[in-house]
Amino acid sequence: MTISIQTLHDVLVAVAVTIGIAVAMSIALTAAGALFERDQARLAKAARPAAIPPRRPTLTQDTRELVGR
Repeated sequence: MTISIQTLHDVLVAVAVTIGIAVAMSIALTAAGALFERDQARLAKAARPAAIPPRRPTLTQDTRELVGR
């Protein structure tokens, strides 16, 4: 049983093409996911209500007692 150089070459090219396609798809899916997350973050930031000024703190019974002393 002999394996010709042409067959070996064809197998190596097929493996290289398969790995290349897998790497390209991985990069494309990673980039698409990053863009989707970026878009979601931008939409969440835009949908956030305007900043509401903080309310003045109300005096509780304990703080009134301290202020009164």
